[in-house]
Amino acid sequence: MFKPIIGVIHLKPLPGSPCYCSFEDAMGSALQDARALAEGGVDAIIIENYGDKPFMKEVGKETVAAMTAIALEVKREVGVPIGLNVLRNDAFAALAIAKAVKADFVRINQLFFSSLSSEGWIDGKAGEVMRYKKAIDCNAMVFADIAVKHAYHFISIEEYVENAERSLADALIVTGSATGRPVSIDDLKKVKSLAKMPVLAGSGVNPDNIGEVLRYADGVIVGTYFKKNGRVDVDRVRKLVKMADAYRS
Repeated sequence: MFKPIIGVIHLKPLPGSPCYCSFEDAMGSALQDARALAEGGVDAIIIENYGDKPFMKEVGKETVAAMTAIALEVKREVGVPIGLNVLRNDAFAALAIAKAVKADFVRINQLFFSSLSSEGWIDGKAGEVMRYKKAIDCNAMVFADIAVKHAYHFISIEEYVENAERSLADALIVTGSATGRPVSIDDLKKVKSLAKMPVLAGSGVNPDNIGEVLRYADGVIVGTYFKKNGRVDVDRVRKLVKMADAYRS
């Protein structure tokens, strides 16, 4: 089974967010990172409004418009599949953008069950989300987090996996406790042994653990490691992709 390397574009602040400065800068930075990821050999790219801190549980129309414009340009710039993640957990916005730009997948941090985060109580709304996806005829795959980072969870990983199939997710994502922190190999093994769908490692993947992670994960999402001085570094991308090639086929 081929195990994809998905690179992350952490967008600079977009219109409407407290730290926003320039849309041209946000666009240019996104395209620069996209080129570096594609040149370095990633198999797909996910675009995330990482700079829009503090995050909203439901984003404004200006965020949807800005992410749509950037995603379209990224898609024109590089020839790899793209996905969307709208923070903190706006699945409806992600699907709407995905429909408009013909994205290949979306990441939904809390698709089912609920968790407590710094943004407040995050509710999983798989029923509404999947009905909306059907209503707008969006073909993007849905990648759902299991016990997502930066949140407190009140059920076990086993209970998450047991109910994952009912959410109609296409793949599951296992992360560490925070951005850039390695995933627990024990958690990854557990989810992989129980899940009936592909399982991705979603944080903290680096040259020191890529081999062990890919023993169990069906792919990885990499953001933090690929960066140098705040921007995606093509040499880091090439290094990790080359190392990963020894563990996937």
